[in-house]
Amino acid sequence: MKLYFLSLNTIFSKKTIFICAVILLVLPLFLPQLTPWEEKPDLLQPARAQTAWSLLWLCGFVWLLLQGATLGNQHSSNGILQYFKTTGMSRLQQLIQISLSCLSGFGILAAICLGISLFAAMPSDSHEARQWVILNFQYLFLFGIVTIPLLLLAVSLGTRLNPIVAYLIPFGLGAYGIAGISYIKFVLATSHNPMLNFIYAVSPHYHLADLTQRLVFKMGALTTGTFVSVSSYLGGIALVLMAIAFITFKDTK
Repeated sequence: MKLYFLSLNTIFSKKTIFICAVILLVLPLFLPQLTPWEEKPDLLQPARAQTAWSLLWLCGFVWLLLQGATLGNQHSSNGILQYFKTTGMSRLQQLIQISLSCLSGFGILAAICLGISLFAAMPSDSHEARQWVILNFQYLFLFGIVTIPLLLLAVSLGTRLNPIVAYLIPFGLGAYGIAGISYIKFVLATSHNPMLNFIYAVSPHYHLADLTQRLVFKMGALTTGTFVSVSSYLGGIALVLMAIAFITFKDTK
């Protein structure tokens, strides 16, 4: 695990993770207070959860993917990957260890988000509270299915491309799957273009992993069938991206 600890030390030495942690810890607690929540006090807790999860998505698509692309590029450029190759470490092990170092740092942010949602936004009703806990863990699982393969892709592309380009590709894919695809759906509502239908069908529907609205409106956890279906669909996309990441990963200059 030497490459893992080397990468982890590099991440913590930059200290950007701590800036993200402070932002994620402070803003969800104080931003909702700036709204006229006194008129509807019941909306304060869901607003905290909404802010926390929205910031986690932002940190995932910005900090996490950028760290992965940067580390992949740095380790490839300075010959570290080539050195570990001579020690018998396979390409897959290198890819996994670099990605795990990024996820270890990001785990701090995920824990803060989950803590705020579970302790600072927990409904008082016992039934709602139980559903709230299940929904949050479902959300975290789906969030991981989306972001982890994108991270692997960012690390892998970083070993071959400029770090900014290596970052923008998975970022663009993720942003399109979360928000951009809604524009195609809007166009299809008024037009039956076969090409757009095909693009919509093969697009990654990452928006299925965004359960923020269910938190805001306290809609409860996903049913077992729905959760399994969504997980299976996103898992299929994840397998494709991970395969591409492994094929693309380059351990020599």
